[in-house]
Amino acid sequence: MFFENYVFGPLKYGLSDLSKLLKGGVYYGVSIFLLILGIFLALYPYASMNLHIFGTATNSLVFAVVALLLSVLGLGLLIVLNGYILKMIKLSLEKSLELPEWANYWDLLKNGVVFTLGIAVIAVFGTILQNIMTYFGNDSIASIVLSMIIQLIISLYIPLSVVNFAHEDNFGAFFDIPKIFKMMSFEYLGMFIVVSIISILLMIIPMILVIFPLIGFFGMNMYTGPKMLFIASPLLLVVALFAFIVFSIVAVYVSFYSYRAYTNYFVSKNLEKIEEFNHEL
Repeated sequence: MFFENYVFGPLKYGLSDLSKLLKGGVYYGVSIFLLILGIFLALYPYASMNLHIFGTATNSLVFAVVALLLSVLGLGLLIVLNGYILKMIKLSLEKSLELPEWANYWDLLKNGVVFTLGIAVIAVFGTILQNIMTYFGNDSIASIVLSMIIQLIISLYIPLSVVNFAHEDNFGAFFDIPKIFKMMSFEYLGMFIVVSIISILLMIIPMILVIFPLIGFFGMNMYTGPKMLFIASPLLLVVALFAFIVFSIVAVYVSFYSYRAYTNYFVSKNLEKIEEFNHEL
């Protein structure tokens, strides 16, 4: 039952509709590309070799505006994807067997903003706590260990808080600490570890594929010279593009898988409470 609820079932669910998975991968890939491009354009005019070309205030401003627009668009797509994941969680709470439709993008954006904001608040709070512990502990071993424990607790807390928010449809559900902590158990810890390991294993090959063309590019640039690099550039570009597409799709698949597993756990714990209540009656 453990592996069916938290491994095989969620893995199968993530592949329930390949077209929806691919669409999510495209959105994720485009969003990351736009964010990277935005950062690149924001910094490019200030590179030492480009200062004489882009050093004027006008050119710098143009680059800054374009960079900002691209970054906002990229972030918007990521938020839409978060909204879709939230929609997926809500339907999973109802034990839906297929990925939801990509529709009502405005609703996905609005819900994604709340989704993203809730996670961000929790993550920032956890970071502040860690910094406080490290600061007052003077980087002692005890403070470092305590900081790591806080990080683990936050990592365990966030998935359940997201599912709880999807269940309650109330921003305050992110911070229902007593309820969420009561749901934590050794089963949850075991599930969290298993889901994390599977997620890492799924991402290893795509990450290697992404790194490979980068190593090839820098390696050829250092050891073979620009001529060979120019000849090999089209091949490296094709490999990099393929790797990035695979990485984007798998990254989204991992999100679908993991949140389906967390939702299954949430449902199981709520069913236990319902059964206990019925038994008392």
